[in-house]
Amino acid sequence: MNSLNAEKWNRILVRFLLAFSFWEAVSIPLRMLFFSKFYFDPNFKGIFVPITDVFWLAPVFSDLVFTLSFGVLYSLIKDSLPQGLVGGFLVGILISIIGYVSPMLWTLSLTNFVPSILIWVWVAYYAIFTTVTAVIYSVGWNSED
Repeated sequence: MNSLNAEKWNRILVRFLLAFSFWEAVSIPLRMLFFSKFYFDPNFKGIFVPITDVFWLAPVFSDLVFTLSFGVLYSLIKDSLPQGLVGGFLVGILISIIGYVSPMLWTLSLTNFVPSILIWVWVAYYAIFTTVTAVIYSVGWNSED
């Protein structure tokens, strides 16, 4: 594992700003597209907060923490990961399976607490987020070398 020097921090921060700004521009319409069906369903009224009561800083801060943490993690292990666009998609899909799909399958097999379609929409949303972030961090990382 390599240490994080100033050059790596610059690369992390540039890609972080690109990934974070791209995701924030895409996330609001994507959230509306994915979750609007459940928001207006009377069976799920108890789960969702009214749109006027949403504290919008929380989702933005969550995206910020994830994007920066993923960048630091990627910079530390990038030597053993595939490079380029295909590598970014592969890493994003594998991390999505490991981080979201597997725990949700395990949770759904043990409990029947939350409707499974809502969980799978949540998993799909974060899988897209992870894949987009992985692609942005992986493309062109070594082009300055």
